[in-house]
Amino acid sequence: MTQKRNIGFDLVEISRFKKHARAKESAFLKKVFSAHEIDYCFAYKNPETHLAGIFAAKEAASKALGTAKYPFVEIEIRHEKSGMPVAYKNGKRVNVSLSISHTKNIAGAIALQLP
Repeated sequence: MTQKRNIGFDLVEISRFKKHARAKESAFLKKVFSAHEIDYCFAYKNPETHLAGIFAAKEAASKALGTAKYPFVEIEIRHEKSGMPVAYKNGKRVNVSLSISHTKNIAGAIALQLP
């Protein structure tokens, strides 16, 4: 019998993050993102694009893994040297595969729970 695998998906309008991309010390950013995620996003010219992508990835991972056990704010998205996004909770890698993408206006992410 094969194990059931869940998926999670999320889309976010990048414009929602534009006002937060002006202030790295924003209370909203500190509430929603880890220090590592904030540093990653602000290393880019347009941090709002990356904030939206990471937000979508956190949502997608939470949905795939179960929001009760993996609340959105407890998930941290990091990137391997290859650029591949990876989800962590409490410093431990979680069993989910992620993909993040964006256009000029929308960021999206999909997560697949791994066996």
